This record gives sequence, structure tokens and C-alpha cells, in this order.
Amino acid sequence: LSFTTYFFIGNINSFFFEMEIENEIQYLIKNPEQLSQTNPQKIIFYLESKLRDNPNDLEGWKLLARTCLITGYNQKAELHYTNALKHFPSNDSILFEYAVLKKNTNQINSALKLLNKVDILKTKNINLISLFFDLLVTTKNSDILSKKMHSFLKNENFNLKIKHKIESKYKLN
Repeated sequence: LSFTTYFFIGNINSFFFEMEIENEIQYLIKNPEQLSQTNPQKIIFYLESKLRDNPNDLEGWKLLARTCLITGYNQKAELHYTNALKHFPSNDSILFEYAVLKKNTNQINSALKLLNKVDILKTKNINLISLFFDLLVTTKNSDILSKKMHSFLKNENFNLKIKHKIESKYKLN
């Protein structure tokens, strides 16, 4: 009875929606110049369904969160960054992008909390370090800034020129 009712009242295309999006995405892969004409919500739906099947796809999570962010779905982007961190809890690029989102939505302390998860001695992401120091200066956490700066100066992933540039930008008292 419900199938008959849906057949006459509903939209039969909804049964094939996911397959249609899959075909559209495959078309876009072959014709990337058509991307600007695609509804971003379809891309978001496609990525969400793919990540349900394979949640260990780091690039998929980043692409999904970025797409949500670009299209103005900040809450959805936040949800997807949170889900990505469940699978990749110490990934520098996810932590950095999520912290930028938090900073841009005036959640400075939340951004700092995210960046505190990064090991300053091991990271190679200079943008992450700069953001972290900027946030510490903004919140006037000079003690933590001093400790993190000393840790950063021990980081072997950066040459002396970069270290001196960062050190001079965030002068220690």
C-alpha cells in the first residue's frame, strides 16, 4: 500500500538519486571545467555517502569539510572536521583547517585547544605554528607563548632563517 501511494504521489527519481549523483561526479572528473555549473550540495551529498562507506579517507574528509566551508555551511564543516578528527586525531592539516574555522567564527579558545594537540617539535606546518602563536598573542598568553616558542626553536623541521623570522615576529620578553 505504501509503495503504491508513493508511486502515485512521490517522486520515483528519488530511488535513483544516489546513482545520478555518482554519474554526475564521474562526468565532472572527466570534465573539470564543468565544476562551476554543479550544485555544491550534490558534491556534499556524494562525499558524505562515500565517507559513510570509507571513513578512513583523509582527503575525502578534507574535501567534504572544505566544500561545506566554501558554500557557507560552517556548522556542517565543523561537524565534518570533528568526524575527521575521530579518524585522524593528530593530523596537522585537519587541526589547522579546523582551527582556522574556529578563529574565523570568533572561537579563539577552541582554536587554541585544537592547536595545543599539535607537537611543536614534530610539525612541519609553519602556517599552523604561526596561527598558534598569533592566537596566543591575541589571548595574551605570554607564558604559554614563551614555552611554545622555546619548543619551536628546537624543532628540526625548520631552518634557522625560518626560526629567526618567527622568533622576531613574536618577540619574547
